[in-house]
Amino acid sequence: MTRVQWIGPAVAVVTGALVATAALACGDKLVAMGGGVGFERVMVSRNPGHIILMLEPATGLTAANDKFNLAGSLKLAGHEVFVATSAEDLREQRIAAAPDVILVDASRAKQFQFQPVAAGSGPSIMPVAYSADGGQAIADAEAACVTVASGRKGAQVLKAVEQTLKLRRRGLPTPCESNVDKQKA
Repeated sequence: MTRVQWIGPAVAVVTGALVATAALACGDKLVAMGGGVGFERVMVSRNPGHIILMLEPATGLTAANDKFNLAGSLKLAGHEVFVATSAEDLREQRIAAAPDVILVDASRAKQFQFQPVAAGSGPSIMPVAYSADGGQAIADAEAACVTVASGRKGAQVLKAVEQTLKLRRRGLPTPCESNVDKQKA
């Protein structure tokens, strides 16, 4: 073989090596953020806040947290997250953490008072519904008030928390607080 005949295969080998090196590097930046975090979980909050997750045993919110790692996702987004497992624990956390939002299971939401609060004067209560079988979460849940965690990701909860914090920072009522005003009128 002549030199001209070797140039074609040599160029192909060098090009293949360069392409393979670049392909192996894909995702290496995300590894530094926590071991290969998916792009859909990389959400940075513009309104970071203090959040309490009321994770009582055998509730839908606890199951959603186990499946979607809501606490971890909220921390990745820049929020300070606290976990309460009982009413007493919630009272202690509420005093110590001064939360902006408290996430509770939708089935137990009636145990909490949905009092309208001025911006920053008290936490917003956000009911979260979760259906493990992927069906309709809670039939009687008010769409404007209850956030439904479904599918393969808990992004709906992250978006609802972000929206609630945005409204609170602007001094506007959150969806649950708006429903209370309509019910009292």
